[in-house]
Amino acid sequence: MLAARTTFPLAPSSLLPQPVLDHDIDGDEDVVAMDGSSNLDSHVGSCSGVATDPLGLTHHFPEAAHIEFIGQTALDEFNDDRFATERQTNLYYPMANRNEWQLASWLLNSDLSMSQIDEYLKLELTKKHHLSFQTAKELKARMELLPPVARWKSKKLTMDIRYPTKKPVYLFYRDAMEVLQDLLKSPLIHDHITFTPLQIFETAARTTRVYDSWLSSDRAWRLQSELPPGRTLLGTILSSDKTNISIMVRNRCAHPLLISLANIKTEMLSKAGHHLLQLLALLPIPVFREKSQDVRGILENRLFHRSLDIVLRPLKVAASIGHLMADPVGQVRRCHTPCAAWIVDTPEASLISCVGGGGKTSPYTTAIYKDYGDSFRHPTRTGNSTLAMIDQLTARTDPNNIRTFQRWARKGRMNGVIDPCWRNWPSSDPGEFLLPEILHYWHKFFFDHDMQWCINIVGAEEIDFRYSLITKKQGFRSFPEGISQLRQVTGRDQREIQRYIVSRTAGATSNKFLTAIRALCDFRYAGHAPRFNNATAARVQLALDEFHEVKDEVIQLRGRLNSKGELLKTWEIPKLEFMQSVFPSIKASGPIIQWDANKSERAHITLVKLPARAGNGQNYEIQICRHLDLHSRMRNFDLMTAMKDVNVEFRLTTEPEDGDAGSREGMTGAAPSLVATTSALVSNIVPVSSKVLGSIRPKKDFFLLAANLRTDPNTPSPLPTFTNGDHTAFHLLRDPDLKTLSLDDVQRTFNLPDFFGAVLDYLDRANTGTHIFSIRGQRTPRDVSTLHAPFRVKVWSKLSIQGRQYHNIHLPNETHTIFAAPPGSEYKFGRSDCVVFNIDAKKIWPRSSLEGHAVAIVKVVFAPAYGRYSTYHHPRTDEFLAYCERYDVVNQPPPPAKYTHLPCYQAWKPYYPDYASGCYVLKKALRTNGTPFGDIVPISQFRAQVDLAPYLQGKADSHLSPTNVMTYAPRLLLNKYWEKELWYALDKSDPCSSSAA
Repeated sequence: MLAARTTFPLAPSSLLPQPVLDHDIDGDEDVVAMDGSSNLDSHVGSCSGVATDPLGLTHHFPEAAHIEFIGQTALDEFNDDRFATERQTNLYYPMANRNEWQLASWLLNSDLSMSQIDEYLKLELTKKHHLSFQTAKELKARMELLPPVARWKSKKLTMDIRYPTKKPVYLFYRDAMEVLQDLLKSPLIHDHITFTPLQIFETAARTTRVYDSWLSSDRAWRLQSELPPGRTLLGTILSSDKTNISIMVRNRCAHPLLISLANIKTEMLSKAGHHLLQLLALLPIPVFREKSQDVRGILENRLFHRSLDIVLRPLKVAASIGHLMADPVGQVRRCHTPCAAWIVDTPEASLISCVGGGGKTSPYTTAIYKDYGDSFRHPTRTGNSTLAMIDQLTARTDPNNIRTFQRWARKGRMNGVIDPCWRNWPSSDPGEFLLPEILHYWHKFFFDHDMQWCINIVGAEEIDFRYSLITKKQGFRSFPEGISQLRQVTGRDQREIQRYIVSRTAGATSNKFLTAIRALCDFRYAGHAPRFNNATAARVQLALDEFHEVKDEVIQLRGRLNSKGELLKTWEIPKLEFMQSVFPSIKASGPIIQWDANKSERAHITLVKLPARAGNGQNYEIQICRHLDLHSRMRNFDLMTAMKDVNVEFRLTTEPEDGDAGSREGMTGAAPSLVATTSALVSNIVPVSSKVLGSIRPKKDFFLLAANLRTDPNTPSPLPTFTNGDHTAFHLLRDPDLKTLSLDDVQRTFNLPDFFGAVLDYLDRANTGTHIFSIRGQRTPRDVSTLHAPFRVKVWSKLSIQGRQYHNIHLPNETHTIFAAPPGSEYKFGRSDCVVFNIDAKKIWPRSSLEGHAVAIVKVVFAPAYGRYSTYHHPRTDEFLAYCERYDVVNQPPPPAKYTHLPCYQAWKPYYPDYASGCYVLKKALRTNGTPFGDIVPISQFRAQVDLAPYLQGKADSHLSPTNVMTYAPRLLLNKYWEKELWYALDKSDPCSSSAA
């Protein structure tokens, strides 16, 4: 709770019913809490959606999220629309029918301008369809008749006459509670939203907590405990940042404020096509005539908070006394809306927390620029301390005398704001809702610092060459020109560079510096986990502590340089200081990945930049609002008409309300089918509206495809898509890339003189009942030239592999493509990828890590092809096989004693990885004559694709290239940072499993 300045005391246990908010909000007035009474015994239900937990691993907050009554669903409101009578005979009114609606929707969702739509409508072919609209203007006018959504409002802000602006200042915004209600009522989120805070434990002893969402965090539990019994906690997510729209509109910027709910599951919220991050306001960006930059800065800061006061007022009222809100099935709860998180970058965080200093004062803690390199976290900068400092400043000088006040504010490290927008928002303290964020604080930090240190120390030419040696892998970026000249990059580019920074720096600099880079990578990868317990959260902090132990090596090697090439001997990096807040924020607010700004950056494109481009460049704020209003109406109309068209209703009860039975009849007059889950609804309406969830390409699921093929009697054998139980799925094209070859042909084509003998040894081992095949490389003595090949082979140049997610073992991971192509003009030694494969059936990947597994490079993928009249098939030849060459581990010295307990150093017993790089060192297994150990392994033993990087000591040999480096490099690193899921497996991270997780 904030200090006495807070005008919103926590609501008492009995309150008056929520009044309807006035749309004409005056942001300059304080909001006063309302006291009254309410009978909570009138609840007609209790919290729904709580899963059974026979082991007692999940403890839900008692007496939370009670249902007040059953209200209207989104479809009920659609049925009560002003044109409901017309839609009884024409569901798609104001369009003539479904076909016309689909055409109209396509035209308005396309990139066609108004004039281009007019041209299309004038075509003779189009006129033959006798559309009910003839011009684009008429089409948009008809769309205005669609059922309304949260409406846009504008407010002209009066300015101090002493500080005029060049243009009038307008605020464009929507009622925040209306926007949240539209989100909350959508049946598309029903399966992905919860209302009750909970505590998840790993065992029945309840000694270890699991944090997998905001509602499972300590703060959510505390906030719920501060509410009266039965109330519902809705965590509000905000995001604000200036975005440049100069490409479209003459060097202009917009300052969007986005809103969503922390109660929605992260995997649902992160998908842009679901439209769950909504534009709440376009904050004004004024141009003051004042010449003093310091004065202009204070004026802009105060206007920012004044505007937010107006926009956030409904949220503050609801946070204080509650607001009746309906969920997707019409259950009405009294909801409170504190700020769960405000996703911002560092300048915006300083603006919100009201600190000044141009980055020299932390907006999160009491640290200043001299403290940014400290290895411990300074006390949190709370709202109370900020308000107390503002009170001290206003007591010393008149805040309206901005020039004088600015001097005092600078001494107090404040930004001149006297009424912070959060001052009267109950249970919303910037020290709690300003949380670590991945895009700006991790990936951008990496690009601005880690990468630059490596370039400065290793040398631009050397590191560019090392990056150019990255072998191509489908779905991953390579850097043939290096990285030193990269300037304008996306978040994805930054992540792609991070995959290789450790392995490409290894051997080119000191181990101490490499340890610093590796520790920061461990910090980021560990912090990406979707679920934490006490141990995995501590792993994040331990990696950061390890960096601080060795960070001085960066300065010793002249890694930190300014733009003039001068050495920087300090650690004045604001983002480095905020890394100390990651560990406490996991327990306080849940996993960091929830607050990834990537989704808000994507939303800036769809909610601001594209709508601005669709306009004519004049009054772009108005055009953005109109564009978003139109498209929100269209999405809602598409969903509602799809439900009516297939005659389904989304609700829990089967009893119609009085006088409402007729409105629930479908177009055929039959009673509608009731569905109460999003999955059931989508399966019903997708045939009518295929893009109801947005134009999102579904993730490939080879596990599901393999299960379907097993039941199809017409599928050829071996099955082109198959699994090895429930751990890994594989997919190959139905037809091989190469025609059926003899074993001798394969030997010549792939330059593998050992292939024939390897096949015969495989058959011998299969005949003896071997189930798990390893790569021994020892050939049975025999004269191959006198033997007859038992079969020919079909050869594939690639296969796809898919595993299970480390933290959610029932969900499929991303698919990877493994190449095994023969030598050619581009690839002199063939194009081959590396895999982890199983050699011990008792060890299950990925949870067992590398124990019971080995690493190999795949040279040939094939399946035996017997002749038409063959009467005998050898055992284990009715499946896909691969010729692989083995890599052996080069054991390294153990890590420092204080780190030996970490699971990552026990992932491949009895071997240790290289401490500095964190990667296992490998070498190709060779016979005494120098030829590699190769053998045949069933593809079903493959577990994951991996990346091997050359472990180059000193200056890299200039004769190396991406196509020969795997052949000539004497040592290689098993790059654990190549893929996030691989990092979890090789770090042997605790998956934090429980029945609830």
